[in-house]
Amino acid sequence: MAFAGPTSNVDPFQGIRTVLWVTLWLNLIATLAKLVAGYWTGSLSLIADGYDSVFDSASNVVGLIGIGIAAQPADSRHPYGHRKAETLTSLVIAMMLFLTTWELIGSAIQRLRDPSLISGEVNVWSFGALAVSICIHLVVVRYELGKGRQLHSDVLIADAMHTRADVFVSISVMAGLIVVRLGYPLADPIMALVVAAFIAKIGIDIIRQASSTLMDEVAVAADELERIVMSVPGVISCHRLRTHGHETAVMADLHIRVEPTMTTDQSHAIAHEVERRLRGQAPTVRDVVIHVEPATSIPKELTQQEITLKLRRLADGLGVGVHNIWAYELHGAYYLELHLEADGMLSLRGAHDLASSLEDRARAEIPQVAEVTTHIEPRGELARELASSQADGDTVEAAEQVIMDRLGPGANHQIQVHRSASGLTISLHCYLPGDMTLAEAHRTGAQLERELWARLADVEQVVVHTEPTES
Repeated sequence: MAFAGPTSNVDPFQGIRTVLWVTLWLNLIATLAKLVAGYWTGSLSLIADGYDSVFDSASNVVGLIGIGIAAQPADSRHPYGHRKAETLTSLVIAMMLFLTTWELIGSAIQRLRDPSLISGEVNVWSFGALAVSICIHLVVVRYELGKGRQLHSDVLIADAMHTRADVFVSISVMAGLIVVRLGYPLADPIMALVVAAFIAKIGIDIIRQASSTLMDEVAVAADELERIVMSVPGVISCHRLRTHGHETAVMADLHIRVEPTMTTDQSHAIAHEVERRLRGQAPTVRDVVIHVEPATSIPKELTQQEITLKLRRLADGLGVGVHNIWAYELHGAYYLELHLEADGMLSLRGAHDLASSLEDRARAEIPQVAEVTTHIEPRGELARELASSQADGDTVEAAEQVIMDRLGPGANHQIQVHRSASGLTISLHCYLPGDMTLAEAHRTGAQLERELWARLADVEQVVVHTEPTES
């Protein structure tokens, strides 16, 4: 469906009311001309056509009532407004047409069974009345159909369809009168049946058109909505795109998927942009409901950074921390190793349960993960430093010796030893070549940590800061 909104800021209901009043007076003129001529000449087909025009005028009145209801604003009982009242009005018009059809068929069949009831007279007034009616109806069709499409009005379009059919009906009646004039009076009730068939078809067409709105038929094509939604940066995918309502007041609801690591503010901003673009590029869409979901689909090839971000988000949800995350890829599957930090006062069972939950969530969110191995350790706590002793000075000298044996003289500075109730914490800075890769520098620092733990007693923690020699 092409998107086309109202071309004016004027109240569309006021415009519809104006059109209905104009067509009402025009239809009354055509109705009066045909009924007067029909009863004067006794032509049943002309009278039938006149009554069809009566219902044109009646449909205008019904339309005015329906528009009055449809124009009311939304309230607590009708939160989506009253626009469907216009569509219901078109159904009332269709019912009136079917009633006319029933009456005409009955009269025509009665005259066919008893031809003596046919007393029609064909003269210049018969053709004159039809000519006036056809001219008026042509004006009404052009005016009402154009305004109906401009204002997207079910009532105006339905009424214009009715009036357009009236033109063909009047032409058919005129042809029937010619046949009667040639000496075939049965042509009059036969043409009345033709008129009745036309009227019934119009009623069926109106019901078919109204049912699309009442049955919540798709108002905007899903692929057109998807094109607009997927143009918004940050939207990974969308699904369950649904629309319904009147073509001038479409209501849409849809689901979008965004990156799971996004904050609530970020995902809300994306949803707001989706709504803004839908309203901007599809003026008929007046109400949009967007459900935001984390995307579960992930790229076939993941990077270490993507895996790290996902694991840290999952850990945050459990109230734990993670570090030293390593991922290994083998035959398309990922094997993860990481350190999990939990409250040191937790029991081992409680900490293990947290680790198991993290492992389960990682496998669920990252389908390629085959195995997760966690190293559980207590979360760092504020250590109260105790008074230093001569032993701490010996520890500094021993640490300097380890660094010199591994890296040579002058490779270290700022060695500090802190003593707390839980043991010693050793922190030091060491120089490494600036062109050394980060991975190799990390391995060197880790080797230093292991040697310090091996050679020194009562060591709780070792922190090695590596920096380039040129610094």
